[in-house]
Amino acid sequence: MRFTADKLRIAKSAVALSLAATVVLSSVITVAAAIQSGINGAANSEDNNGFRTKVEYELSNGDLVVTHNNDFKLDVTILDANKITISNGGKSQLVHLAKGTVADALEKAGITLADDEISVPAPDSEITKDMEISIYKTKTVSVTADGKTKDVKLALVNVYDALNFAGYEVDDDDILSTSHNEDVENINAVTIKRVTYKTESSKEKIAYDTVKKNSDDVELGETKVKTEGKDGEKIVTREVKYIDGEKTSDKVVAEKTIKKPVDKVVLVGTKGAATNGGAGTFTDSNGATVAYSQVLTGSGTAYTAPTGAGTATGVPAYHGGVAVNPNIIPYGSKLYIVSTDGSFVYGYATAVDTGGALMAGTAIVDCYYNTYDECVNFGRRDVNVYVLA
Repeated sequence: MRFTADKLRIAKSAVALSLAATVVLSSVITVAAAIQSGINGAANSEDNNGFRTKVEYELSNGDLVVTHNNDFKLDVTILDANKITISNGGKSQLVHLAKGTVADALEKAGITLADDEISVPAPDSEITKDMEISIYKTKTVSVTADGKTKDVKLALVNVYDALNFAGYEVDDDDILSTSHNEDVENINAVTIKRVTYKTESSKEKIAYDTVKKNSDDVELGETKVKTEGKDGEKIVTREVKYIDGEKTSDKVVAEKTIKKPVDKVVLVGTKGAATNGGAGTFTDSNGATVAYSQVLTGSGTAYTAPTGAGTATGVPAYHGGVAVNPNIIPYGSKLYIVSTDGSFVYGYATAVDTGGALMAGTAIVDCYYNTYDECVNFGRRDVNVYVLA
């Protein structure tokens, strides 16, 4: 708090000016200023032309008063005392100090730190209002942090608090070689690994997809690229974790597409492929009328295999078990196969196998025979494959 004669409205232009001395009575400081001026040799009365004022301020224990005379102005500065609590060995002591350091507060309290003691805050810390100072017994511990190892006096409290008291500023994310709550008394060394997180962004490509479309403008078994694919671009933002400066992990927190990818379009030839008819009935080689759900017309082939050879469904190859494209004719489907001109009948069959030509679409069925000669006899011919209802 500061008082000046200016603030007390004391005019410098007065003919005569006298300042009353600062008077300290008990705990009350009185700043008094009086002006007497003479006009035409006659003294003006205090009521008409004089001015007198008093400012009173009650001092507390430990307040600091500083006065300064400057020409016709008296400066008075009062520094309020700070209340400081000192805890030492389970006992508390209260001192008042207007300014200074922790060391000054300890000196005023008559406390001298022993070699195995520290104060928190440190002795060179400036005092503050309502400050609390604690004195702890210590133990010398080897501390490794930030690339350095040194012996440090740590307060006999938990490791986390002791390291912070010693100025290491341990964050909750930092990794200690011992538990945060471990007593310093139980350790001889401790290592701090600093954990930091950074937000990092990078430009990355978005791979294009390949889309296949059937086209009757392309020959069966052939493909044609209609549109070339182009990669897109995106900005990927990650939260990256570092331990002692080394990247250990990251996670994506945001993505922003800045250029969309263009799909590669491939035309798959269907020209000359099997046709698909709707449901109906047919007459088999025995003269029986048989219902079917659909009929496929296309190229049929024949194959054989060693005795005991397996099929795609796991059953051994057998006459009556045929290979198909399971995307067109599901495994297990019951079939009836006959040449389109009716001159050759394979007969009733079950879809149990598959093959490359079937998946490529160059044939709609591959009929199994026990002998090579039978396969040669069948050859390749156009057939109707009835899927039985």
